Amino acid sequence: DDDDDDDDDDDAMEDAMEDALDGISYDDDETFELPADFDDGLGEDAIEVDEDAALGALNAMFDDDDDRRDRDDDEEEEEDRRREERKAARKKNPNLVTCARCYSLRHHGVVKNQAAEILMPSFDFGRVVGNKLKRTGPGGAVILLLVDIVDFDASFPIDAVDFLDPYVKDETVDVLLVANKVDLLPTQCTRARVSTFARRRAKSHGLRKAAGVHLVSAHTGMGINTLSEQLMQLLEDGREVWVVGAQNVGKSSLINRLSRRFDGPGPEDGGPLASHLPGTTLGVVKLPKLLPNGTDVYDTPGLLQPFQVSSRLTGEEARMVLPRRRLSPRTYRVEVGGSIHLGGLARVDYLDGPQRTVYLTVWVSDDVVSHYVVRGENGKADALYEKHAGGKLSPPIGENRVKQLGEWGSRTVTVYGTDWNTSTRDISIGGLGGVGVGVNG
Repeated sequence: DDDDDDDDDDDAMEDAMEDALDGISYDDDETFELPADFDDGLGEDAIEVDEDAALGALNAMFDDDDDRRDRDDDEEEEEDRRREERKAARKKNPNLVTCARCYSLRHHGVVKNQAAEILMPSFDFGRVVGNKLKRTGPGGAVILLLVDIVDFDASFPIDAVDFLDPYVKDETVDVLLVANKVDLLPTQCTRARVSTFARRRAKSHGLRKAAGVHLVSAHTGMGINTLSEQLMQLLEDGREVWVVGAQNVGKSSLINRLSRRFDGPGPEDGGPLASHLPGTTLGVVKLPKLLPNGTDVYDTPGLLQPFQVSSRLTGEEARMVLPRRRLSPRTYRVEVGGSIHLGGLARVDYLDGPQRTVYLTVWVSDDVVSHYVVRGENGKADALYEKHAGGKLSPPIGENRVKQLGEWGSRTVTVYGTDWNTSTRDISIGGLGGVGVGVNG
């Protein structure tokens, strides 16, 4: 019985198919023709389909990825071509002539004549950069404003920012705030926290507007790709890039890193010379067509920050003060009357407080000696300094350098806190480091 039912269903299905195909006749080539009245009712305004266009639209649905790959390949080929042109242009240049000062800095890390350094003219930022920016016109330049993230407040070039403010206001320049040496920060410092800190402090120092904030390390290359991408978005034919910052923030090192990013010259074949010595770059150095789109880059001398301790040090002493490894905290539980020596350059005295002790965390280079005097009052801390400054308490190096630096000044700082476990406030010593204060009261 089940078989009979299945046969009946098959017959019904065949009848339905024949009814549906009624009126359609087949020729010998197994093609079919539509009934003569098939297009009745479509009207005279019926749209004729362009077969080529329809086929093209269909292919486009599947060829987008291929076209995108082709465009990417074309862009890569164009970039490779530009790189080869820049390399060929550099090969056509005559051999570079290096002065005795730069040769000594590059190969020996010292200047040729230390006594002659004080005779070098100071850099007039307003005159040199200002005259140039006036000629560029609106949208004519991008300013890379460099700061040392480890010594942010002391390395922030307030005078330069004040001078650039009118050009930022009328959009003559775009400013990118670049915080260098991020690789030296403790691992607990997240990028979000540091970026927020940099924006807030820069605004408080007068930076009206920044097109972007970048955390980079010119030494390791960290963050350079992200900076390069935004820089390329801002650059147009004819625009210039000016690198501005205080001494020893890493301007020349950053330029060399960006240059290598785009297969440009390094310090050995035309790039700027980078050194730990303050004032290595004496004047504005133009690096023509260093970046894609024929962009010229200008390396400027480091701006002098008189309140930075490092500005008064010798080359060897500056090397000791500048951190070369990730900063490590040194925490002391200091009693009232106690003192902490930071080499022979600074001292922190705990004068009075709501509690008997306070926690002080020192952030300085590994080469800077710190020493805690339990009870430094009654001249004990002074006696230790007089005996060991320039020796065990270094930098400075040597008794003569201690005398050259002269007598110390003092400043009283009042700090309020709510927690012993974390540093509520930081005391910054420009060009040397800082001291975090943990106190409840």
